[in-house]
Amino acid sequence: MIVSLAGCASGSTPLTDVLSAVASEQFGSGQASTLPAKPNPLYRYLRIEVEGRAPALLVLGYVDAHPQGDIEVWYSAGREVVKTQNGRIVGTAGLEIDWRAVRFPSAPPVWTEVPPQGSVYQRSRDEMPGHRYAIHDRIELKPWIGVPPIALPASLPAKQARAYGWFREATLNSSAQPLPPSWFAWGLYRGQPAVVYSEQCLSATFCLKLQRWPVQEGAS
Repeated sequence: MIVSLAGCASGSTPLTDVLSAVASEQFGSGQASTLPAKPNPLYRYLRIEVEGRAPALLVLGYVDAHPQGDIEVWYSAGREVVKTQNGRIVGTAGLEIDWRAVRFPSAPPVWTEVPPQGSVYQRSRDEMPGHRYAIHDRIELKPWIGVPPIALPASLPAKQARAYGWFREATLNSSAQPLPPSWFAWGLYRGQPAVVYSEQCLSATFCLKLQRWPVQEGAS
């Protein structure tokens, strides 16, 4: 990986140096890992957890400008890559299920403007393995009152979860097997409103818990 952390830290520390300092195992290792108690404040981190596996800590490599919202590109010490846009996963590499590309014919609703009755948007995605291209999903997005009925990780205390605004995304129909609902928590991170926690599935059985790390402020 010959890429620098542009905009994420002062100086010209190469990403490979940062990754070598991230105490994390690969998603699929199943081995225990120790996340640093005090991550380097110069960098931005994303904690990702898969059920039954050790959590991984990813570092923000760079941000790609996009008309529908900036795309954040995150790297793990094991060289997995996860791309997020407005909190949603829009690309991965190196996972057991990869979404190589995600497209929205029209941008999903802005989180702060989702009506109480909800909204519907379309998504197209390419999935590996299996070379499944242009899978079409029709998704309903709705605000959720209170903490959703999901098992939160130990890294997200209930008191903190109650401080967030929550949203649920459910597949209305799909050209592939429908996915479990996704959950998104909207709050503040480093003083800026953002999706601070989410649960998103790349298949019916492969789901990720994403959390901006370390935990900071509450609702925006």
